Amino acid sequence: MRLIKFAVTGLLLSAGVAQAATLVVRASGPSSATYPPGKSLPDTARIQLKANDMIILLDARGTRTLRGPGNFSAMSTAAAEPQNGTALAALVEQRGDRRVRIGAVRSIEGTSTKPPGVWYVDASKAGTVCVADPAHAMVWRPGSNLAGTTTISGAAGASAKLDWIAGQAVQPWPASMPLTAGARYHVVGTGAPIDIKVATVATPGDDVQTIAKTLIANGCSAQVDLLLTTVDAASAANAAN
Repeated sequence: MRLIKFAVTGLLLSAGVAQAATLVVRASGPSSATYPPGKSLPDTARIQLKANDMIILLDARGTRTLRGPGNFSAMSTAAAEPQNGTALAALVEQRGDRRVRIGAVRSIEGTSTKPPGVWYVDASKAGTVCVADPAHAMVWRPGSNLAGTTTISGAAGASAKLDWIAGQAVQPWPASMPLTAGARYHVVGTGAPIDIKVATVATPGDDVQTIAKTLIANGCSAQVDLLLTTVDAASAANAAN
């Protein structure tokens, strides 16, 4: 099996300029109303957490998890260094079709376990999906080692099919069923059927914090999870080098 190592961490600093604010991306516990997901905190802010509080922050250094009780600084003490943004740049690239030849036909040994980008439509995740470029939207599926068919149904009984060959993980969204903001689609593939709602994002931003805030504001939780997972993996890889 051929392994490809990507250069990691990047876009944590956009165009070489650190983002000034810290973003709350997850919150639970008694203080969650005070620190809701999507809230920006200045570096000078103090975060007061009660027992059973937990929040996850995203800043130019990566993510941090804080648990109460305690009084914390919004600014991380870890150093942030500008990095080559290869992995994260690919993740947040708005035009998935530019990499379709990379993701569409993979060897079975190289089966992907997560979408190659935040803006892909994950055919296995129900809920709201944010799409940055509806005219060039891409569909990703897990279990790409097997051949299969995905049926997408829209309003008024309209439907379209995507036929997959073994090893294929990515295809363009069906041209016969244009993605529409606010529209709902029923997706039936090899896994459990799901329903998705589309949120189109005209100006998603080009740095991780802005993109995370956009995803949170639109309720695109699966894409937030993917973004945070990739940021954490990139930060860990950078620390190991």
